[in-house]
Amino acid sequence: MHKSIRKLAFVTLAIMPSLAQAEIGSIQATIEIIPPLSISQTSSLDFGTIFSDRTTDVIIATTDGGAAAFTVTGHDGLTADVSTEATTTLTHTVDGTKTIPVIGINLNNASIVLNGATEVKAGGTADIDNATGALTDGNYTGSFIKQ
Repeated sequence: MHKSIRKLAFVTLAIMPSLAQAEIGSIQATIEIIPPLSISQTSSLDFGTIFSDRTTDVIIATTDGGAAAFTVTGHDGLTADVSTEATTTLTHTVDGTKTIPVIGINLNNASIVLNGATEVKAGGTADIDNATGALTDGNYTGSFIKQ
C-alpha cells in the first residue's frame, strides 16, 4: 500500500505543472489620428475712435460689433477649452512710450464642441483712465494670445 501512495503522489505532481500554465492569447491596441486644432482671426478687437481728451473707459462686449472674432477648427465632436490672456497693452504706433492698458479680456464661449469652423468672440475694456501719459493722436495697437 505504501508503494501505491508514492505512485499516486508522483502522478499528481506530474499533472500540476500543466495546470499552472496560462493560456496564450493576444490583446489588440488601436490609435486614431485626428487633425490638430487650428485658430484663425477673422476680426480684431476694435475699440473705435475716441477724442484725445476723453477719460472714460471704452468697453466692448463679446456681443458688440467691435468684438474680436476667431474660428477654431478641428475634429468634429471634440471639446476644446479656449482661453486668452486677461490683459494686454495697446502701444502708440509712433510714440512707443504712450500706452493704453486693455483689461478684462473675456470670451463668449470658453468651452466649445467643434463642428466645422466654430466661432469664438472676445471683448474687453480699454482702460483710458490708466493710459501712460496724455493720450496722443494716432493709432494704438497690441495683441493678446489665444490658447
